[in-house]
Amino acid sequence: MSTPRAPQTLPDPDRGTSAFPNFPRRRFPAGVSGGPLAVLTVLLAAAATLVAVAIGGDGRWPDWRIPGTLVLVAAVGHVLLRSAVVHPVQRFRDATARMAVEDSAAVVPRVRPAELDRIAAALHRFAGLPARARAHRVRVSLAVAPCVVAVLVLAWAVPAALMTVGGAASQPDTVVRQAGEGASARAEKLQAALRGGLAVLQRAADPPTGAEVADAARTAARVLAAEGLFRSVWVVDGSGQRIAVAGRPPSAPVTAPPRELRVVQANRAGSEPLVLATAPMWDGASSLVAEFDPRALNDLIRTAGVHTWVVDVHRATVLDSSGYTAFAPLDDPALAALAGTALADVPAVATPGNGEVNAAQRVSTAGAPTDLGWVLVENQDVAVTAFTHDGNRRVTFVVIALGASLALGSLAWVMVTVVAPARRLARHVERLAGGDAVPPLAPQRLDEIGSVVAATNRFVGARVLLGATARS
Repeated sequence: MSTPRAPQTLPDPDRGTSAFPNFPRRRFPAGVSGGPLAVLTVLLAAAATLVAVAIGGDGRWPDWRIPGTLVLVAAVGHVLLRSAVVHPVQRFRDATARMAVEDSAAVVPRVRPAELDRIAAALHRFAGLPARARAHRVRVSLAVAPCVVAVLVLAWAVPAALMTVGGAASQPDTVVRQAGEGASARAEKLQAALRGGLAVLQRAADPPTGAEVADAARTAARVLAAEGLFRSVWVVDGSGQRIAVAGRPPSAPVTAPPRELRVVQANRAGSEPLVLATAPMWDGASSLVAEFDPRALNDLIRTAGVHTWVVDVHRATVLDSSGYTAFAPLDDPALAALAGTALADVPAVATPGNGEVNAAQRVSTAGAPTDLGWVLVENQDVAVTAFTHDGNRRVTFVVIALGASLALGSLAWVMVTVVAPARRLARHVERLAGGDAVPPLAPQRLDEIGSVVAATNRFVGARVLLGATARS
């Protein structure tokens, strides 16, 4: 009388044997669905945020077509990833699990995804089965669907970002006002820096308490430490000879500085402008001189989306927010003409009609101790100016960039966790089918691809063990 056989089941994936590596412990319960779900979640969250920005702002931006199109991209992308990646891998996982139970590679079908079809064909050859025709004439790589979805995301993100930045439109009077206010603010900032440095020098040269400055070197060092815009400070006698120096030596030869409280530009040529602040000292014979660091002054005029120059009385460039050659002429005739009309209190603004706006303002009032004859000149794109002052558009741009980046990162994760391991397994099984003696492949993750790897290892191991038993 025969004893009934218990039904065959797959070995417990968490229980390894000496011949085959253990499965890693479960860490990714979503399996190969995790990446597509992350893409869907990120895109829908970005769409919801854009809708919230439109409702919570002035209602003019973002245009409702932007989140609406994003929802469509999210839906199409998710369907594509599910149908071309997730479902084929899950069905192939079930087929290889059945193969391991029944010890038969014949139950593993030829499929459309190229990597999985390579695994199936190699398993058939390894098991000695006759070659089967492909179930589909055209094989498509698992990588195609993530790449197509990435193209869809970029096809949405790039135009949406360009519309957000380039489509910003302000009224002409608003653009002019904003450009003038910006130029005025930066001119005042530069003027305040020059005025503040001169005040520090004056306090050190003529102590208000009436105390004498007995140690020239200590005084120079104290001034240098007190004012971060100074590159060097020195004390000179009546003939211009330096008595004490703190900091770097002058960047250009210095003639005898003026014996009055003021800021001067001591050169008209060279690699950098030499801007000096001078203050006569208490003894009436010596002077305290400080050199401003032109790089520090240049940092004061930098702002995003605006190109700013500072030119001297000869319209030669002394500062430039975008990097420059010192004393290069201001070669734009429109900017040079505007600089000639600039006043100290009211900015001059012009719109050349090429989508740009220019502004200019004198840095200091004529005759003031800080008057160097400098004029601050700016040029900026009208659309960029409007974008800079439109909070809704700035937030929209950030949401578009962040959402697209996270979605593309999730698609890259699909390539790393699904496509790459499938190709690795395909190469491994093809070597086995070719007769190479290769060790079992270790699963990278406990997901559907990891289950295929485990089932393949057990099927191959059983065949190898059966062959060894037959030979013995």
